[in-house]
Amino acid sequence: SSSSPSLLFSSIRCHRIAFLVLAIFTAFPTSHNHHTAAAWTPVIGSSSTSSATLRQASFQNRKNTKSGQLLSTTERITESNTMSDNHDNNTNNQVGSEYPEYSEEQLKAALDSLLDGSTDPAYDGRHLFGFQDPNHKLSKLQAITATRILDYERYLEGSGTPTEEELVQDMQEFWKQHGPLLNLQTVIQTQAPRMALAAEFKRASPSKGDIAVHLDAGEQAQKYAAAGANIVSVLTEPRWFKGSLEDMTSVRLCTTTTEGTSSSSSTRPAVLRKEFTTSKYQITEALARGADTILLIVAVLPQHLLKELIDHARSFGMEPLVEVHADAELEVALNAGAKVIGVNNRNLHTFQMDLHTTEHVAELLIEQGCSFDHSNPSAAEASKYTLCSLSGMSTAFDVERYRKINVGMCLIGESLMRAADPKAAIAGLCLDPKDWEEMRNNAAGGGAYTGGTKLVKVCGVTNPKDALVACQAGANLIGVIFVPKSKRCVSAEQGRAVVEAVLSFGERTNRQTLGLTRSEAASPASQLVLNSHALEDASRRPLVVGVFQNQSPEFIREMVETCGLDLVQLHGSEGMAAANQELCGVPAIRVVDIATDPETGKASENAVETILNSITTDPLAILLDTSIKGQKDGGGTGVTFDHTIAERVQNAGLPVIIAGGLTPDNAPDVILSTRPWGVDVSSGVEASPGTKDHDKVKTFVEGVKAAAIEASKGF
Repeated sequence: SSSSPSLLFSSIRCHRIAFLVLAIFTAFPTSHNHHTAAAWTPVIGSSSTSSATLRQASFQNRKNTKSGQLLSTTERITESNTMSDNHDNNTNNQVGSEYPEYSEEQLKAALDSLLDGSTDPAYDGRHLFGFQDPNHKLSKLQAITATRILDYERYLEGSGTPTEEELVQDMQEFWKQHGPLLNLQTVIQTQAPRMALAAEFKRASPSKGDIAVHLDAGEQAQKYAAAGANIVSVLTEPRWFKGSLEDMTSVRLCTTTTEGTSSSSSTRPAVLRKEFTTSKYQITEALARGADTILLIVAVLPQHLLKELIDHARSFGMEPLVEVHADAELEVALNAGAKVIGVNNRNLHTFQMDLHTTEHVAELLIEQGCSFDHSNPSAAEASKYTLCSLSGMSTAFDVERYRKINVGMCLIGESLMRAADPKAAIAGLCLDPKDWEEMRNNAAGGGAYTGGTKLVKVCGVTNPKDALVACQAGANLIGVIFVPKSKRCVSAEQGRAVVEAVLSFGERTNRQTLGLTRSEAASPASQLVLNSHALEDASRRPLVVGVFQNQSPEFIREMVETCGLDLVQLHGSEGMAAANQELCGVPAIRVVDIATDPETGKASENAVETILNSITTDPLAILLDTSIKGQKDGGGTGVTFDHTIAERVQNAGLPVIIAGGLTPDNAPDVILSTRPWGVDVSSGVEASPGTKDHDKVKTFVEGVKAAAIEASKGF
């Protein structure tokens, strides 16, 4: 057997259009036609109002039988405080009812039912995780899929459930009123050489919990479309991802009427239903609710069933997105006739992330003679296959990495859902190769640093809970201090516990390796600019930084290995050369103290020149912090220095991180006035030394990121 993954999903509601479409389409929840278990306690579907009532209403604006009125998704979420977590239940009319739970045996039986109809179950199921192992424990992916199978059984047994024939009629009526289906492969190919973007709407996930449950699906999709997204992916699974079919329909209608869409999109974005699809019914249902394409996860689908689902989708003109992760899954996908192949870099059986997975699949396709050229429109159109990368990406560096291997589409979800300004976030991806070249040329031009604030470091973390809160808030760097005199000093055991929490959050198992580019001819400032791009890229998932002060290289390397630190930070009088990676074992941030008069708050007049003249190519990056004149060592003062020094250093072309006296109250103003490359906070977000105030941490990170967007306007 082979291990494999799957995708996570998302969705919410629109405004006027979504309200109207509820009256029209909320009749279609979810189901499965492979397995019957009348003795089992089934679950809910995936829309929001009584399907029977709304179907009988035909296309009239009727009342919701559950609450006496039509409810939008956001309103349902608000009401869920009193109506239970069951905001997508369109088959259960009892307010406050809970989702039924299933036994391991029931879930396994549901998965086994997917092999019904196979003439050779051993062959068709050969790639399935734990296949034919009686002691196999279901992965999260398998458990969710099995639950959806049983949920759909309940829905199909309901008296008001529409038949597939009725769904086909609804589909045809939908197309008549709102326009025809878009072919996913055509949408992607016509973008070449620009990378097509699938922007995802995902409220929550099993690994990250709530992401943005308050957002309106239609409004978010309009932002995506206006910024140049070519596909909008909508998660419709309700239990773990808090999605709904209503969200998907809202996205379809709101983007159909979107004005001012990006010039790179000649049409509306295609709508992808992201679900644990295991039946033809779910595909027909998706079409009736406005989907252009659906996700098929090879990791949970036997080969014969995958082929049936692909053929069923194509019978209506739909080209599905077929997701693979392991080698055996690619073989199954090709045998089943898949054309648009999406690579999940995350293994959803283990939740581990490996961005090399897409590159590996590309190599396998080339070895088998499968064409997937995305270098220009004619080459893309002539290619039989289209390769997509479906997880783990968030930066222009990720996009460029996959552009080099002819990936035609990237799917980005969580970072866009968390972004304060999705339009700016999408623009920053440099989907068009011309934008990438322009960004690189500007960065290498030797002029002032104008890239804005990219990094947030929360330092002085002493325990896993505080680390997790900082990660969830959006911090890029988590600092743990190994300096004995510090009130926030941690032991090796404490440091390792923090690292393990950050690794788990970032869905990785090992230290992050930075893709540093070293140039012998580069000046120190130019080398640090190159380093800055590598650190931005690597820290898209949080990294742990060990902070040291005048401690031996041997001790530093011991802590690096014992704790699994990604980076170190030197905060004493060790000098620039001490920040060499060979000495520290990992790349090192070098702190430069700004000696500040405690009475006047002023630094020396030649501070900028001193900094610029002192830097070497040894450090990964430069962090400016406050030291008090007359004190031996800097750092931990809780005092700010003159931030015009940082501004002048950056005007000389050197991006810097600033620390010292930052708080949730003053950080936004610092960002707006100085636009530093990064900020570092410790005592400013504490409840007491070594213990973080979680609300302050969240407020600090949110404020910095919002101010960074505002400060970037005009640059």
